[in-house]
Amino acid sequence: MNARRITISFTKNTLAVWTVVAGCSFFSLAYANTYTFMTPGGASVGDGPVSASATFVTGTNSVQVTLSNLLSNPTSAGQLLSDIFFIAGGLTSGTGSKSPSSASYINVADDGTTSAAAGPAVWELTSSAGTYHLNGLFGKGDGGTGPHALIIGPPRAGGIYSNANGSIAGNGPHNPFINQTATFILALAGATSSTVISNVIFSFGTQEGSNVAAVPIPAAVWLFVSGLIGLIGIARRKSSAA
Repeated sequence: MNARRITISFTKNTLAVWTVVAGCSFFSLAYANTYTFMTPGGASVGDGPVSASATFVTGTNSVQVTLSNLLSNPTSAGQLLSDIFFIAGGLTSGTGSKSPSSASYINVADDGTTSAAAGPAVWELTSSAGTYHLNGLFGKGDGGTGPHALIIGPPRAGGIYSNANGSIAGNGPHNPFINQTATFILALAGATSSTVISNVIFSFGTQEGSNVAAVPIPAAVWLFVSGLIGLIGIARRKSSAA
């Protein structure tokens, strides 16, 4: 049996390069209801490099969206994951305010140290011309929590955001942040396990417009990478605790 070699590049703040070698039978597994997208390697916006992932799980009248900011030790609030655009098989229902079903929250102090914070975030789901927009910039005046409660990437080893400038560290309007990952369960009438997710675009920062088109990642590959990233995280925690 011939093996396939797949190489995908990440920004230097996550994994520089990783290689997966797997048998063809490994890629024949059925993951028809799971779609994973990432920023392309070397992605950046005006405030610097960005790295994020989104995983969609489609089911009966429901789409679960898990958003993660993968950029380690960011410098600016312009690198925070703030919203995402996507098409869900022609669906347009289920709009309105949305809070994560799973998320933790942190404050980042002036010196880059962190402390636990209260939630939940309130984002907004809208639909226009067949495209959904899940938006963390949904402002307080409209019942949202933006521009705070955006998704921040992990700190450096030791739990310090040593690169953070004044738009993150000790910034009242932008604190607290969603800590790395948030999962939203969207009630979308008509969705099924066969609903196709496409045309995904990430957006970053506290102002609209810093968009990065996502690239799809095969589900089997993402499972491998997720485990690899988890092992690296465990190793870093052990190193910082030593």
